Amino acid sequence: MAHEKKSSVVFVEDVEGIPSTHGPEQGVSEKILVVDDERDICKVLSKILELAGYRVLSAYNGMDALKVVKEENPDMVFLDYMMPDLTGLDVLRGIKSHSDEIYVVMVTGRGSEEVAATVMKAGASDYIIKPFDKDQILSVVRDTLRIRKAELTAKGLQEELRVFNHQLEAMVAERTSDLIATQERLINQQNMASLGEMSGGMAHEIRNPLNSISLYAQLLMDELPDDDNKKDYLHKILGDVDRINAIVTNLNLFSRRLRRDRELIALKSPLDEAIRTMYTQLAGKGIKVNEDIEDGLPDTLASPEEMEEVFSHLMINSMHAMPQGGEIKVSMRLLKGPERDASLYDKLAGRHYIEVSFRDTGMGISKENIDKIFIPFFTTKTDWQGTGLGLSVAQRVVNDHEGTIDVESEEGKGTTFTIRIPVVESGSQFKDIPMAANG
Repeated sequence: MAHEKKSSVVFVEDVEGIPSTHGPEQGVSEKILVVDDERDICKVLSKILELAGYRVLSAYNGMDALKVVKEENPDMVFLDYMMPDLTGLDVLRGIKSHSDEIYVVMVTGRGSEEVAATVMKAGASDYIIKPFDKDQILSVVRDTLRIRKAELTAKGLQEELRVFNHQLEAMVAERTSDLIATQERLINQQNMASLGEMSGGMAHEIRNPLNSISLYAQLLMDELPDDDNKKDYLHKILGDVDRINAIVTNLNLFSRRLRRDRELIALKSPLDEAIRTMYTQLAGKGIKVNEDIEDGLPDTLASPEEMEEVFSHLMINSMHAMPQGGEIKVSMRLLKGPERDASLYDKLAGRHYIEVSFRDTGMGISKENIDKIFIPFFTTKTDWQGTGLGLSVAQRVVNDHEGTIDVESEEGKGTTFTIRIPVVESGSQFKDIPMAANG
């Protein structure tokens, strides 16, 4: 609604006679630009606003007004509607294209509804009709600045709310991903536990007839002449017997109800033993093992036999991925987990642990298979190289040691398995240990 004249018209002489006790208002600091090609009117408005405690800028034409707006960014503009170079409407549009946080009150001598609708549609916050008095001017200023403050505060709160919602959505997505991963881990562990219970009874039942098959095949081998082609069939039978026996052996690992004895060990010891045991096979495939072991690593409470088994399974997996030879880089270092680390399922949050990684230069694992590699019996090998239980066994052993195992891979660029096993905390030896990256 337009602000109509309430009392007398304001002249320059009236303003110059206002005593200083009229203002300024305490705490007022907003910056206001007054734009009018009538210098007397500009001086009147400026004087009234200065006495009320506002910081006042002035311009006598539209071009100068836009320049002041860009340089000073006032909070509010008193803008004359009729000016010779640029109209008030042109200046209003220029101001709004620069910033929507500058509130504009249009000053006009044409009190028509058409003018009011035009300036308000263009972005004016209010308009005031000449002639006007000083109380009317100050009332318009206070109302406009109060509305500006409220709207900008609301806008700021909306932006904070938008950022908060974005962060909340990201947090929910992360936690949901964590829950899904944890659920999949639990389901996998439950499946392995059920498989273990079943395999304990199966092992005895399978191995008895398996042993008979093997013995009879060996007897037939002895009875047949060396040049008999049937010996090839017997070799295949004995090879499959060995493979079934290996599957049963790995199944037994799931059925163990009692863990092997744990003791304080340097984790490098079972690693060295696994590398020594695997050396001939790896060398025969043209695979080199390079070690990067941090000095002075603390002990862990672990089963040396089980950890050697884990390390062997990972090197066997790498060996199968590098049929043309390659390299396995084994590193071992001491780290401390962040206070909250979803990627470690919180097992190692705030704890020191030894991180062992096996990085190979093999063929890598496809995206569709990387989430399946720890599932019992899952294998991509088609030449009977594996049983599909090695990584499942490794995961179960690591979990039993309160550790974690994960994998990163890219087809054609190799695979990295990372194991983290907590160490025995003893205070001073962990000074200045680096914090693991979160996430």
